[in-house]
Amino acid sequence: MPELREASHVSSEHRLSLERAVVMLLFMLLASPAFASVKLQVTPIHVFYLPNGLRAVMEPDNQAPVVDVQVWYHVGSKDERPGRTGFAHLFEHLMFDGTTNIAPGEFSNYIVRPGGIDNAYTTNDATVFWETVPSADLPVALWLEADRMRNLRITESVFDKEKHVVDEEARSRFGNEPYGNVVAMLYAHAFTVSPYRHMPIGSAQDLEHAALGDVRSFYDTYYVPNNATVVIAGQFDESQAVKWLEQYFGTLEDTGRPIPRGYASEPPQGSERIVKVSQDVALPAFIEGYHIPAEGSPASRPLELAAKILSDGDSSWLYRNLVYGTQTAVEIDCAANLMEEPGLFMISAVMNPGYSPRQGEDEVNALVERLKDGAISPEDLTRAKDEMLRDDVLKRESAQGRAGVLGEDAVILGNPDLYNAGPGLVLDVTPAEIQRAARQYLVSTNETVVEIYPKQARKSGERQN
Repeated sequence: MPELREASHVSSEHRLSLERAVVMLLFMLLASPAFASVKLQVTPIHVFYLPNGLRAVMEPDNQAPVVDVQVWYHVGSKDERPGRTGFAHLFEHLMFDGTTNIAPGEFSNYIVRPGGIDNAYTTNDATVFWETVPSADLPVALWLEADRMRNLRITESVFDKEKHVVDEEARSRFGNEPYGNVVAMLYAHAFTVSPYRHMPIGSAQDLEHAALGDVRSFYDTYYVPNNATVVIAGQFDESQAVKWLEQYFGTLEDTGRPIPRGYASEPPQGSERIVKVSQDVALPAFIEGYHIPAEGSPASRPLELAAKILSDGDSSWLYRNLVYGTQTAVEIDCAANLMEEPGLFMISAVMNPGYSPRQGEDEVNALVERLKDGAISPEDLTRAKDEMLRDDVLKRESAQGRAGVLGEDAVILGNPDLYNAGPGLVLDVTPAEIQRAARQYLVSTNETVVEIYPKQARKSGERQN
């Protein structure tokens, strides 16, 4: 099944390291009962505001002579109006196409020449630009980001080029991949009024019909200091970084326009929804989603642990039963897709030949019922917590990863101090909390299912139930 949330400007690869292995081991030890009294290390986090509304969140450390700069714009696909989708993802591309001071394509050259890397991605809730550079190049990265925050050159030719790039990306990632559009189908049917009804990639038709004035208005509304958080992590001097922030970002004027907020609340679903489609795929599949509350709610960590128990690793319930036991499915996955507004708890599977989506759903539902019955063993819970801590460690292995966690906490959850509290919140979850969350949210009246059948099966008259 495809990636669920994110559109990416360029791809990057991460390598295993000895440091990662050591830190992973430490977290595993901390998660064990023998080390329950050990306190997790607290990393000092510093927050700084400029008069124009820009916020900076900083985590200085000396792990390596590099620094990562991220600019989190609090705008994602959920901020787009119907008929004007894809704008946030479009700006992920446009921001590399030149400013009044920098020629098109030159932005990344400033980063790459001294040995740095840069990237960007768009989610439902935010658009993030980042670069990792040698520590000595921190002022260059800050100047570049400040420059494109308000000096972007948005011309007809640039707009025409990038909307075709976005269209091609959508075709290659979603239109041409097997099962590539099923997540989008699930969201479109699970939500009726929520802004999550459409994906970050947006609509090629919407971009094609958009006027240049619409694009510029979107830029002037959301890509402004009072809607941005600059995150700096790595080896740097905090007092000097503040001076550079004041020098480069402090001169940017706040447009004075309010940031549009307020999103439609999805009404209770009331009954199960089942959608059946035929696609050019080799095997039947399904994806189901349950409505869940927003990230940061009391049910967030229990639902994440429920997903780990169900599908993370070969020893998880879904793999043991459907992939290795009955061999109903060839692959299966589960995730609590927690976002700033209420999202979905998703389970997807590709079936083995001879099995229907409904058969897979029945087996999955039986295992979900086990969560509600309190059948979580101490071993299951320990494994799930270890896996969540592992994921957290892997995110923090680099300056870029640490800045990403800090940005998520600061922008989406509204509290950068959660950077230190997160691992402890995972360790404190009880089986009863997981059971309670499963009983409340993982119920059929709260569920939408998309069943995918091979076109050839329909042509041959094969029974599908």
